[in-house]
Amino acid sequence: MPQLADRVRLSRKQVAWFRLCRSGLVTPFESAEAAAEDLIGIQAQFPSPAALALWNRTNGLSLENLNDLLFGKRVLIKLWGQRNTLHLYPSHDWPVLHSAMQVTKSWLEQRMEKEGRDLGRLTEATESVAQRMRHGGVLSWKGMMAMVPDLYEWMPQGYGFAMDLVRRGLACHAAPVGSEARFAHREVWLPSLDWKPPSPEMANLELARRYLHAYGPATTHDLAYWRGVSIPSASRWIAALRTELTEVELDGESHYVLSTDLEDVTAKPPAVDTWPIRLLYRFDPLLLGLRSKTWLVADDYYKRVWRPGGHVEGVLLVRDRVAGTWRYDRTLRGIKVTLRPFSALAKSVRGDLERQASGVADFFDLPLLRCNIQQ
Repeated sequence: MPQLADRVRLSRKQVAWFRLCRSGLVTPFESAEAAAEDLIGIQAQFPSPAALALWNRTNGLSLENLNDLLFGKRVLIKLWGQRNTLHLYPSHDWPVLHSAMQVTKSWLEQRMEKEGRDLGRLTEATESVAQRMRHGGVLSWKGMMAMVPDLYEWMPQGYGFAMDLVRRGLACHAAPVGSEARFAHREVWLPSLDWKPPSPEMANLELARRYLHAYGPATTHDLAYWRGVSIPSASRWIAALRTELTEVELDGESHYVLSTDLEDVTAKPPAVDTWPIRLLYRFDPLLLGLRSKTWLVADDYYKRVWRPGGHVEGVLLVRDRVAGTWRYDRTLRGIKVTLRPFSALAKSVRGDLERQASGVADFFDLPLLRCNIQQ
């Protein structure tokens, strides 16, 4: 390992610019599919945050377009992935994601083991429900649980069971009906998908490599945080990739970048006044990629963005810093946007954010009723 004095030293500005570029906030991605691929998924526990994350990184995306990509063209797919949370991924990434997730037990498997239940019953139930979907079309989680009443009595919400179906590569989210989630068999939903998952270790090495390309420079702890795995697992993957990595210094700490990215990350950033100003909505990829948030937001404001219960607010990204939070209220008449900056904003910045608010309304195909700034 190189000594600290021998490592390439990076400034905060260099790293921030590199990360903003890789996140698609400087130059937009060519498509929503490309954004989801390069960022290794867009968190989608709720539909609107995922939609706005992609809108912020592409040109001309609308909510109608996104639904067509998911449920019409099916080039995007909704799966449980890293951190056991729902994400939108490019459909062709499903085999590698499926394999990567096999290194940890599912939430339901862990719970059943803890309570001394037979995991064989879970396998039997998932195969039975998958066979029904293969021949009988989509199922809601209520429909699934009606087929396995013994499991329904134990976990009436049923989502843990649906998660297991997805994790086993048997099903994915289909188009919902109202607010009710529905699921389709993989072979029915994507009949042309080349289903050749790599080994779990090879799959996780690929994800680690792609993670460093999208979110680096990063530490082993960052990778473990993003992926939702133990430090030893992340350390093993970093060690396996060691010949492809360069160790760099940031704020006195060691980080890793892909050696092929070293030229980009060491480049001199442009003048700060040319950097992006964005309304990034809740659970945006930029907010979830690294364990430490100090590169984006001052410690004094951390709890105004990362809230109790795992909630992450939408933020005002002003060049290289989070300058406040924001929310919107959607009605049949239109959109009302509320900005809550941490301190007074320059007039030009306010103008940029107000134009962004108008773009949010356009995305939902509704008029902007009001953009209110609350100090």
